[in-house]
Amino acid sequence: MKRYFIEKDIRSIFRIVFVMFLATFFSCSKDKDTSTESGKTVVKINMGGTNFGTDVVKKGNTQQSGRQTAHLIIPLTDKFDIVATLRPENAASTNGSIISRKEGILAATPVLTPLPIGTKYSIAAYNNAGAYVTHQNYTYSAGQVPELSLAAGDYQFIVVASGNNTLPTINFNQALSNINFDVQNADMDFMYFKQTMTVQSGQTNELNVVLKHLFTQVIMTLNTEAIGAVGSIGQATITPNYSVVSVSLSDGSLSYPPTSTASSKNLVFANSTGEVLVSNPVFIFPNGTSTGSITIANLQIGDITKPLTLSNLPLLDGVKYNLEFVIQAAGINIGNEIWSGGNLVYDPEDNRYGFTASDNDYGNYWFAGYTLPKLLDGTNQGPITAINGVAGDPCALVAPAGTWRLPTEAEATQLIDRTGPNGSDNPHNINAYDPARYVDTFDGGTSATNLGMFFGIQGNPGATRHDYLFCVYAGAYHNENTPGPTIGHEGNYLLSGTSGGYRELHLTGAAGDVGYGINIGQADANTAYQIRCVKQ
Repeated sequence: MKRYFIEKDIRSIFRIVFVMFLATFFSCSKDKDTSTESGKTVVKINMGGTNFGTDVVKKGNTQQSGRQTAHLIIPLTDKFDIVATLRPENAASTNGSIISRKEGILAATPVLTPLPIGTKYSIAAYNNAGAYVTHQNYTYSAGQVPELSLAAGDYQFIVVASGNNTLPTINFNQALSNINFDVQNADMDFMYFKQTMTVQSGQTNELNVVLKHLFTQVIMTLNTEAIGAVGSIGQATITPNYSVVSVSLSDGSLSYPPTSTASSKNLVFANSTGEVLVSNPVFIFPNGTSTGSITIANLQIGDITKPLTLSNLPLLDGVKYNLEFVIQAAGINIGNEIWSGGNLVYDPEDNRYGFTASDNDYGNYWFAGYTLPKLLDGTNQGPITAINGVAGDPCALVAPAGTWRLPTEAEATQLIDRTGPNGSDNPHNINAYDPARYVDTFDGGTSATNLGMFFGIQGNPGATRHDYLFCVYAGAYHNENTPGPTIGHEGNYLLSGTSGGYRELHLTGAAGDVGYGINIGQADANTAYQIRCVKQ
């Protein structure tokens, strides 16, 4: 009997506990339902990174497209020119060909940069009418995904950040259309994002943020490989840089108040000597000018000391520009012809023809009779008009058009004869019986410079190597998509034939060889060659 009452008591306790559990469960479920009914939900913010654009809005002035490249040829001496190129980072490619300079393939799409750790940023939400709802301030850490709890509805989300972690003072708690603020220093590198999104009830909503730089950035590169190392460089400045800009939070547009005045800003180089000098990035307020300028007070290379100025530059707001000064030979006079200072290249960024910065560099590879180079992506084994362009001489397309052309078989023969043992261009500086041709790496050492043949001297010219014609052993693509055995070991250069058609100047030999390995043969229609142009 006693056992019966104990078991009965246990069953009663169990029923009481079970009822309490059900009451608690339904109570919690009711609370959850109440939260869902209220429309409250979570918006996750995915910080995807930053980029520069070509379409920053500018109030009070129509801003042209930022996909505009500027070029200028500046005479430096009677032997050397400076080719100046100002290129927006996100300029579109028109051909996709590989540019055979050391810097490799040029960017054709916007570059997405991760947000640096420690970046301060703010997220604000406004309703569809622009009324303030909420905002939060953050400091970015790896993998951080901020969350906002909002009622269901349509919102305008604004995200702002600063590259130097000094955000301007912004009163978010007011109508979005009223929020405007001034920035006095472009180095703040103000970044902006806006998106309208419908927040749906009862589910997780995600906002993918890519911040856009609103201010202009310029990086300058000075490449003097063709002439020698820079001994010193004076102060470089860029103009204009306005004193203040006004930013509208509602759309990220920029305006310049009447009190904003123009001045210049210094460009600072990380290294002041060497063959390739690169400036630190600098931010400016250019006010969408078409008359920007960059000046170098003094540039010293060997016995050359000269100031440089590049004028009439298009500098738009919110665009990243890469400015390149490349010094190249105006032409090398040998063999009774003036040969180009480098091999022929095509720049697909802006449909421009030119020469490599140094004759040590590989150029593009060209099919005989076509005006666009071979693509090296595996899709262009033989010549195709749709890819390799119309018939013509690509040398003639180097600006100014018509000043260069493909060398002839007769001119190549003349070069061989005049640098031969008894030739008029042979200085006989080492041996009276050898030709004035020499196979070696460009700098005569074991560095990364390429193998090739010098013309006009018996031996490696050392420090004066920039004064001589040097045909690099870039080889050729012989009806193939993968680099063949001649690349890096032979020179294969395209010529026009004396009796029509096309011929090949073929160069061979190992480092240290006297340049006897030279002949002219028949060019193959499916082979892509290097080209060295001559003056018209």
